[in-house]
Amino acid sequence: MAWLDPSKVKYLVVHCADTTVNMDIGAKEINEWHKARGWDGIGYHYVIRRNGKIENGRALTVRGAHVEGYNGQSIGVCLVGGAKKGAGGKLTPESNFTPEQWATLKDLLLGLTKKFPGAVPVGHNDLTDKKACPSFKVADWIKTLPSGTFS
Repeated sequence: MAWLDPSKVKYLVVHCADTTVNMDIGAKEINEWHKARGWDGIGYHYVIRRNGKIENGRALTVRGAHVEGYNGQSIGVCLVGGAKKGAGGKLTPESNFTPEQWATLKDLLLGLTKKFPGAVPVGHNDLTDKKACPSFKVADWIKTLPSGTFS
């Protein structure tokens, strides 16, 4: 694993676990999934469960493995959920997060912007056009918050 230089953190990248509302998984399960893909372990720094509880993934001193081309300059935050079963059982994006998750996401990102001054919250889908993750536009969500929340 490579170290993350805190002075280079520019992005707080919001992800989703691409799970349905009835799957209340956490960092342990995501760690297992990522190891099964051949990774060193969980790629995210934080996971926010359906009840709003934060679970730690990678240490903040360790480079993430959550968004190709940006891992050395970002912190990864994963919301559990973000998908629904569509036709034929195929998963499709759905912003199905709980009020507790939204509140925790706001608080966590506010804390991280203090820890990493200048870092901005973005969605995985803002850094690549190949992903729908986190199943919503982070900039649009930020607009629903009180003015100046992330400025």
